[in-house]
Amino acid sequence: MSAAITAKGQVRRDALLDAVIRVLERGGLCSVTHRAVANEAGLPLSAATYYFATLDDLLTGALRRATEGQVQLFARLRDGTLADFAEALHRWTHVDRASAIAQYELLLLAMRRDGLREAADSWYRALEEALEATAGVARPQVAALTLDGLVLRMLWRGEPSSVGAIEAALREILGDAHDRPDRLPPSTTSGSSA
Repeated sequence: MSAAITAKGQVRRDALLDAVIRVLERGGLCSVTHRAVANEAGLPLSAATYYFATLDDLLTGALRRATEGQVQLFARLRDGTLADFAEALHRWTHVDRASAIAQYELLLLAMRRDGLREAADSWYRALEEALEATAGVARPQVAALTLDGLVLRMLWRGEPSSVGAIEAALREILGDAHDRPDRLPPSTTSGSSA
């Protein structure tokens, strides 16, 4: 594929990446092939192999695309409330499940494929930053690990199933940090660690 991509080419490439997410949701990682993705996107097989020469290219592209969407969501939540965070988690795990399931499939794959690790790491960094900003969490890495478990439970068991229940779970996970009047915005604290 050439370095420059046309507008039509970008539309096709995006359609293929969106198709990877849907194929992953329905059949898991082993169901992702160039042919399956092209069929799902309504494009010829040659389009899939043109834009993504290898299956790893296709999977890396899909993880990056899914991660970009989550990073943008987390960035918007930085100035939001815990209720906003709960609403976003509910939408992601109960309404737009395909993206969440694909994200986790690809995060697990990143443990075995170095090419996916950067995108996976950016997802976790964005989550930690959103938790720190939204909830004033002193240890965002620990909160992110716990939230990871909550998300997996919502995807697996469907619970908690309402925005209110998710917000209650978040309050339990995050403690009272979000209600502290003395909390300073993360950018004004000194000695923060990465």
